[in-house]
Amino acid sequence: MKNGQSEEPRKGRRFREKEDGPVIRRWYAQMPTAELAERMGLTVRQITNYVYRHNTEPWARKLPSVLSAENSRNGRSGGRPLKKRRK
Repeated sequence: MKNGQSEEPRKGRRFREKEDGPVIRRWYAQMPTAELAERMGLTVRQITNYVYRHNTEPWARKLPSVLSAENSRNGRSGGRPLKKRRK
C-alpha cells in the first residue's frame, strides 16, 4: 500500500464521457444497468452518476417494460405494503 492506495485492483475502468456517453445514451433505457456496466467494463455507480447528471433528458428514463422485468426479478411488487399484525 503506497501513498494511501489500496492493494486491490479497480473494479471498473475510468469513465470517459466522449467514448462512453453515446453508448450509455443509446442503451440505458433498454437494458438493465448492471448488464450495461458489465458489457462496458464500468461500475454501476459510474453509469448512474452519468445518468443523474443528465436526468432532464428523455433518454435518461428506463422503459416501463425494463423496469417491470427488473422489479419482478428482484422480488419487488407494487401496491400497498402489508399491515403488521398485532399479537
